[in-house]
Amino acid sequence: MEEWRSIILVIHLVSTLFMAAPLYMLIIVNERARFGLPPGYNTDRYMENIIKGQPIRCYAYLAVILITGLLLVWIAGLKWTSLFSDWTLAIKAGAFILLVSFLSYIHFGLQPKIETILSTIKPDGLLSEEMRPKLIALRMRRKKFSGLCLFLVLTSLLAGARLTLGLSPLVFLFLVCLS
Repeated sequence: MEEWRSIILVIHLVSTLFMAAPLYMLIIVNERARFGLPPGYNTDRYMENIIKGQPIRCYAYLAVILITGLLLVWIAGLKWTSLFSDWTLAIKAGAFILLVSFLSYIHFGLQPKIETILSTIKPDGLLSEEMRPKLIALRMRRKKFSGLCLFLVLTSLLAGARLTLGLSPLVFLFLVCLS
């Protein structure tokens, strides 16, 4: 049984690490403002096309994380109520729920609004001056949520390290503050 636990734990950890990649990509793409150019068709289409496929990957990683996490709780012989009664597992469960919620908000709420604004740009044109502030505000909101999601991924990873390695609560708190 210990071998199965190790295999499931590795899959769980790798999925968690992979979850960070799309979030980093969102943050990187949102650095587009550093180009200093007004939003234009080619640049914006390129950047937004990078972002489009990321939520599907995130949902897949989250599904693997959920399944392997529940298997780890089961293999450890813990009761399902420990997901809420053990503070470390509760942090992991809460981070998971928030990640799914924030990702859904970004994917189904913010991204369609961004796409609608960008659909007004013609391949040879620029975004109108009245739409620029709206697009920038939506992208800034997406960037903030992406950063928050990355923090939740790191917090969940640290909570898992606390459970697996037996880190003290103070070390856990210190590492969360660093993240």
